[in-house]
Amino acid sequence: MINWQQMEQLAAHHLSSLIYNSEYNFDSQVIRTADKIYAERSVRMIMVAGPSASGKTTFANLLADRLEFKGVKVHRVSTDDFFIDRDKLSRLPSGLLDFDSLAAMDVKLLVYTLESILEGRKVVIPAYDFVTGTRSGETREFTAEEQDITIVEGIHALNPVLLGKYSIDDSSVCGVYISPRREFLLPSGRHIAPVELRLLRRLLRDYYSRGYSLEDTLVQWEEVLKAERTYIYPYVHKASHTVDSVYDYELLVYKRCLGTSLDAHPNKWTDNIREVLKEVSDIPDMIIPSTSLLNEFIKGGRIE
Repeated sequence: MINWQQMEQLAAHHLSSLIYNSEYNFDSQVIRTADKIYAERSVRMIMVAGPSASGKTTFANLLADRLEFKGVKVHRVSTDDFFIDRDKLSRLPSGLLDFDSLAAMDVKLLVYTLESILEGRKVVIPAYDFVTGTRSGETREFTAEEQDITIVEGIHALNPVLLGKYSIDDSSVCGVYISPRREFLLPSGRHIAPVELRLLRRLLRDYYSRGYSLEDTLVQWEEVLKAERTYIYPYVHKASHTVDSVYDYELLVYKRCLGTSLDAHPNKWTDNIREVLKEVSDIPDMIIPSTSLLNEFIKGGRIE
């Protein structure tokens, strides 16, 4: 539980210290996880999973940086690059496009790719453009040597289907589960739960990076949560490492980006969030470190 009144007091008098220590707390988790995996020696593939807007991509990059610092050659694969084109997606009973099930991915190609990595064969990785909803046409190639480590990140990364004839229980593969785990307690007694924090992150990420309006994201949110219950949470126990991606100061970031823009989108998910943001200070000169996980969600300016 994060006491927001204390965070506000720190922000008012020691903002740089609040930001530094929040970043340090997360980076420490990255370092501990990387060092434990490195010590195991046999690991050749790390599967990084978590629900939407947990910070998987940035965590995977920071994890790679730490392993490379220790002398490991690291390859990175995002399962997002194996999405099928948006116009080929099936529709859910609600009529919305199915973005979050395995049916949205080229599973056959992904399984072949991961098996090939573990067997030391050259692989060709596609690139997906979220703005156009299609493969970009660009590719990259690599061959993972026996001493290399490949980090695979995506919401389905702990699903055993992706590894084909291999298993996350093999000594050569390990799993990491990342998600916001703490909640915020506001002076009014209101709370921001991890699921609400993820919605705030996704609203901003989709707006800045994927060309979606706030309304688009809100309409899809219930389906996102349903998919997580079906496709992510049943496999959390497969992870041998867990990471909490909450930053103590991040409500300040979302207040700065969103302002009062959610007031135009009242629904059961935003009602509490809108009231909470009223209790959060708007700090215009806040500087977020370039390596911060929060940059994964706020690639842009303030929403007006």
